[in-house]
Amino acid sequence: MAFNISATAIRNPIPPILLFIALMLAGSMAYFRLPINQLPNLEFPGFLVSIAQPGAAPAEMETQVTQRVEAALTSVEGVKRVTSTISQGASQTMVELHLNADLGRAVEDARDALSRVRSELPADMQEPAIQRLDVAAEPIGYFAVDGKGMSDADLSWFIDNDLSRELLAVPGVSQVRRLGGVDREVRVELDPQILLGFGITADEVSRQLRASNVDLPGGRAEVGGQAQTLRTLGGAETVAQLADKRIVLPGGRSVRLAELGDVRDGASELTRIARFNGQPVISFMVNRAKGASEVHTFDAMAAKLKAIEKTGVVTFRPISTAQVDFIKAMLESSLMSLLEGALLATLVVFLVLRDWRATLIASCAIPLATIPTFAVMAPLGFTLNMITLIALSLVAGVLVDDAIVEIENIVRHMRGGKSAYQASMEAADEIGLAVVATSATIIVVFLPTSFMGATTTGQFFSQFGITVAVAVFISLLVARLITPMMAAHFLRAHEGAQEKPGRLRATYEKTLDYAILHPWKTVLAGVVIFILSVALVAKIPKAFIPRIDAGAVQAQAEFAPGTPLMEADRLLRDIPARARDIKQVKDVFISITGAEGAATTGSVNFQLVDREQRHGFTAYDVQQRLRPLLSSIPDVRFSFQNAQGGSRGSDITLTFIGQDRKLVTAAAERLVAQMKAFPELADVFSSASAVRPEIQIRPRADEAARLGVSAADIAAAARIATNGDVDQNLAKFNLLDRQIPIRVLLRADSRSDLDTIKALRVRAATGDTIRLDAVADVTFNVGESTVSRRDRQREVTVYANVTKGAIEPALKKVSALPAAHPVSEKIKLDGKTVQGQLPKGVQIVPSGDTEEMMEFLNGFMTAMLWGFLLVYAVL
Repeated sequence: MAFNISATAIRNPIPPILLFIALMLAGSMAYFRLPINQLPNLEFPGFLVSIAQPGAAPAEMETQVTQRVEAALTSVEGVKRVTSTISQGASQTMVELHLNADLGRAVEDARDALSRVRSELPADMQEPAIQRLDVAAEPIGYFAVDGKGMSDADLSWFIDNDLSRELLAVPGVSQVRRLGGVDREVRVELDPQILLGFGITADEVSRQLRASNVDLPGGRAEVGGQAQTLRTLGGAETVAQLADKRIVLPGGRSVRLAELGDVRDGASELTRIARFNGQPVISFMVNRAKGASEVHTFDAMAAKLKAIEKTGVVTFRPISTAQVDFIKAMLESSLMSLLEGALLATLVVFLVLRDWRATLIASCAIPLATIPTFAVMAPLGFTLNMITLIALSLVAGVLVDDAIVEIENIVRHMRGGKSAYQASMEAADEIGLAVVATSATIIVVFLPTSFMGATTTGQFFSQFGITVAVAVFISLLVARLITPMMAAHFLRAHEGAQEKPGRLRATYEKTLDYAILHPWKTVLAGVVIFILSVALVAKIPKAFIPRIDAGAVQAQAEFAPGTPLMEADRLLRDIPARARDIKQVKDVFISITGAEGAATTGSVNFQLVDREQRHGFTAYDVQQRLRPLLSSIPDVRFSFQNAQGGSRGSDITLTFIGQDRKLVTAAAERLVAQMKAFPELADVFSSASAVRPEIQIRPRADEAARLGVSAADIAAAARIATNGDVDQNLAKFNLLDRQIPIRVLLRADSRSDLDTIKALRVRAATGDTIRLDAVADVTFNVGESTVSRRDRQREVTVYANVTKGAIEPALKKVSALPAAHPVSEKIKLDGKTVQGQLPKGVQIVPSGDTEEMMEFLNGFMTAMLWGFLLVYAVL
């Protein structure tokens, strides 16, 4: 009787009706406000420390900056792992915390730790920037901009200033980043022969401009009885005035800046190139804010872009919207699957009960349980995403179970001659305990999966179990309140004899009778099935996320170190034309980023036609067709981004760490060579840095000391003459709406050969200028292009993609190779005993995605165990 709240609902139907009307209204309103994303909002416990030192080589930054920063950050409470990536002039250190660590406090502790070691770091280094890692800050769209009558510099400034301001005002937009284009700057290109004639160096010209071309406060005065401020206005108002600036020469003479070289208002050197279907474009990408809806943000942003287009100044072309298109298709297909499941469940109920009234009552349970679930999801911060939609689709059949049990028992009583009212009262009371026990069992099985948050991947399922539990609980309320009440007032008594059982029911009854009469055989069969099921689980391939067809294929391009930006553009320029032979490819977007005049990274995004037009080809199939096209391009190494994760999006990632750089690199390359023998693997390579060409200047200590020239003087003279001073030291030219830098450097033709570099002038202690090669040796050499570190050791990661079969079997084959085992171990390979090849001092550690997967599986198994224990407790 404790569970017979149904009798109260039957006698007083108004309260339950009003309750579910309120729940349905709340759920309907919540549904339209719920954010729509691909995945749940994740909290990645970590932050990134970025440090820039323009011109510094990776080896220098590692010893002078990164190692000291890592040592300081290890004192932060809750640190789990520290990884660093060092490239030319830049160091990025990612600090991963334990999931229960206080991120806000950790960031503050990191700032304090860096401030304590700031005096030990190079003086010309820019101040460290600390930012929290936001997993949600992924691009939701790429667009190209066409401006009528606008230069590249003007169009670039329009994106950076006007467009960014408009889009950042759109709720949910967190960042607008330009791809391609140039920055406006005043360039002062000096003639080295004229400098030699006047006896002045490029770095001296730069310093004088920085000191003279500036507006500064000058104090205050009281004139005429009024307080007045003093201002020193030294900044030039036009480029012509800047060209007339007087530069003081040794000996007290002066000369106009224009007499030393060319002064012009132009654009910076190209550092980014973007092409859409082979044509150069200036584009931008938009990131969403944490917690914002990808779909709602994108729609609001698209509306804003259309409003900007109406001004007639610019037009926008969508380059890549595959992410949002995929999410919209996912939502539509999930809702369609939910609807199909509801219809099929209704059909099954009708085929079993053969009563349209009973079928209607049972089918009402699905919308009555599903829609109010949205009202609970909204205040909990849930979103409509892949996980919650799977949860709702999964329980579509479960939601109607309780109602079916109730309605079937009521119909059975009615077929015994009772009225609908009487049958509902008795049947609901009779079945109440079983219905509650069934729902409680389902809840306690699924609910523990929401508390696997000990790992980042465990957060994926934090919304899964709660969504299922809430929907099942509401379906229990429907079964105990609404279903009996509707049956009592809506069903009609059955007339005539009991229906003859069908063949399916007869077969079921015979099977049930046999199981009851032979209990030990039934138990034995159950045990055998259970053991076989557990054994088969170990043989099922494992992957955290299956390959997803998002309507696009992404490839990363890696160029040989030192490849000029324009040469990298030439290498990739023909890809769109060659991709036209693959009918499934619609558009191709290429983006190349450079630094210090060389290409650093590149990406090729292939947008595919709609899935219906691909004739059965998935994105993965198209990727395999694109592989030979890209591999035929010389001097470029491509790797495809897959959905399984990994730091480069590869299927397999294995990380080697150790103190000795050469040993770590050799161990990784040895494994790469052995992995390339597997036909199911492609894109096999290591992150071991290829050497880059560089010109090394080594001061001759005795000669430099005799002439009073320091290593810092030599470095400043070389840097400013060939590339200009660092950005924070550049003189500024004032415009009405901004300041642009004034970059002083030698003419481009004076920086094109080694003899010119050797002839650069340096100021000696005597006051004379001397050639650079008089106090230093200038030679060609090579150096590392990038450096990777993990837990204060050198790191090299091996990457590979699986082209045939599942990932796990391929990973097991790779893990069994000699190069993956220490030299002290003997392993079996092709029936032979061989020695391991991993040298002492080098070890293989799980990559981030592999480690998270193992922690997730452990958490999932623990949650299942708790679920089983709770089931037994409920029973």
